[in-house]
Amino acid sequence: MFEITPINVAIIIGIALVLILIFRASASENRTEYSEDMTNEQLKNLVYSLAKTLKENGEEDTRLRKRVQDLQYSDGLMREQTKFLTANINKTTSVL
Repeated sequence: MFEITPINVAIIIGIALVLILIFRASASENRTEYSEDMTNEQLKNLVYSLAKTLKENGEEDTRLRKRVQDLQYSDGLMREQTKFLTANINKTTSVL
């Protein structure tokens, strides 16, 4: 009859995931048609707000990229200083 094996459990989970993905895909199709109900002024405001958000995100992205670059530079300096100090310590403590 039907035995509970890892393969059967994987098949059942796979079928469940496929059904969930199909349900979500059909639900997302219904959400994209709301723009027909909006007036031109509402659409214009929506486009302006999205453009403003896009510009702000671009500026924030640029700022964060600069910050990452600065942190990487600082990390490089710290590594060089550590390497220099370690070399000096090894030089002064080595017995020849």
